[in-house]
Amino acid sequence: MKKDRLIILIALVATISNSLIAQTTTYSISEILIEHGKKTLTADEAYLKMQSVYLDGTIHKCATPLHIFEYKYRAEISNSLLQRERSNKNKSALATYTSASGKFELTYQTTGDDAVPAGDSNSNGVPDYVEWAAEAADSSYNYLVNILGYTDPIPDGATYDISFEDMGSYGYVEPNGVAEAGTVMGIENDFVGFPANDDPDGDQRGALRATIAHEFKHAIQFAQNNFNGDSHRWAEMDATLAEEVVYDVVNDYYNYLGSGDIFGNPGVTVIPGSYEDVTWALYFHEKYGADFWPATWQRIENSFSDLALLDAIDQELNNRGDDYTETLQELYTWHFASGAYRNVNFGFEESLFYPTPNTQSNITQVNDQFSSTITLGRFAAYLANVVPPESQTGDASVLLEADSAGLSLAVVALFDDGSVSFELADEESGFLVVNEGWKWDEIERLGVVVLNERQNASGQFRIRVSDTFPTTIPVDNTKPTTTELKQNYPNPFNPSTTIPVTIAEFQRVKIDIYDITGRLVQSVFDGNLANGNYAIPVNLQRYASGVYMYRLQTSDQVQIKRMTLVK
Repeated sequence: MKKDRLIILIALVATISNSLIAQTTTYSISEILIEHGKKTLTADEAYLKMQSVYLDGTIHKCATPLHIFEYKYRAEISNSLLQRERSNKNKSALATYTSASGKFELTYQTTGDDAVPAGDSNSNGVPDYVEWAAEAADSSYNYLVNILGYTDPIPDGATYDISFEDMGSYGYVEPNGVAEAGTVMGIENDFVGFPANDDPDGDQRGALRATIAHEFKHAIQFAQNNFNGDSHRWAEMDATLAEEVVYDVVNDYYNYLGSGDIFGNPGVTVIPGSYEDVTWALYFHEKYGADFWPATWQRIENSFSDLALLDAIDQELNNRGDDYTETLQELYTWHFASGAYRNVNFGFEESLFYPTPNTQSNITQVNDQFSSTITLGRFAAYLANVVPPESQTGDASVLLEADSAGLSLAVVALFDDGSVSFELADEESGFLVVNEGWKWDEIERLGVVVLNERQNASGQFRIRVSDTFPTTIPVDNTKPTTTELKQNYPNPFNPSTTIPVTIAEFQRVKIDIYDITGRLVQSVFDGNLANGNYAIPVNLQRYASGVYMYRLQTSDQVQIKRMTLVK
């Protein structure tokens, strides 16, 4: 019984030295992992704090982090803390059901504290709840393993064990306790009193679906690298993403957005990635497609040196011809363009249902002066919401003065006509500057993002929102009547050039560069442009000399031209 296990666990905790448990501060799992990583908490202290979190009487999204920590740091945790009853059940005393695929064996009971709901609509002797769980397990396996290509955590000819318990969490996965033996899964037995979701078949079935997809992704993580390296720090973010990927309609993760995440507090580091940080991972899925994360995790699995997740992301982006810094900056601007700031032409597919970001500053006057010095923590962001006065005139620009090369600046401009533009800052006049010739009287709001890429150090900066900084981008005020891709200049070039484009009407525009074999080497622009003349900057520093093709694609036409890189 779950309650028996809690009594045993509480008794064990009570035997530990008061110096370990006399704590008054409430911690989150992420904070505990951070403190343990900084060695300000011993393994025993972190383990006890994690246990106290899961025993606090509230509902938790997932208890797997506790089991991962126990497995990963078992050599450092006192034996007295590890001598608890295992959650594996004696199957001979319980009913079992095998899923239609034959891959999952579900163990359940219909009486007692851990009993599943008794409803049996098809009168086959198996509770509907158990059949729903089996169907969700098969669906999760099919999508994650067969379609997306993740590593199969179920050996050929074996079955994966799922049991049901009355618990304070949606579910958990834990290692079997035998070396290389895989994992087992525990699921909440009825989801009574849990948060609502959007599943058309009801909250209970939705929570069951989301949980099994979530926990099965944990099983895949263990199969890929036994939670080695830093992968365990991102396990919850990754598993929560699996819910949305497998069961898009459920949206249980909505319940956890807006607190300690980018929406609620962008200045807090996203490392380690918890379930509320799922949109950080969802950006890559929506931006690059469903194959991005399988490819990234495959890099981790195949590495010989426990490749860190952020390094794996950097490698995968480089493989796709995209820049790590610019990608992360766009990720944060997607978060800005959500909730009340949503723009249908930019950002997350479900941004309407996300929280409005809690920006660190709201600027309503363009005073053209640098702010006071601002400190930004490690791998975190500073978001400013700039809403100009209706009478504001001049060209819009934003400047950053930073004390570290690890800080970068990007701006997303939301215009009055519904169009949107995302720009990464360039070095200019000793500052990082976004200076695109935008007119203040055409702007609804700017989302200003300062990003600290450094994973272990904070940085300081000042920002300036200007209407007088001289624009360096030539502006042609004539309104073109045709959409045309023009010849780049200079040409030949080394390594930078500019691609002129005229756009006849507001539309989606994509500009890509290919090598002579037709391989995509760089995506230059992918977004909406209003009627006008544009100069698109290109830098091919990382590529070899040769002839390249650049292509303009809109909804009704494709235009291609050649450029020559000479180094």
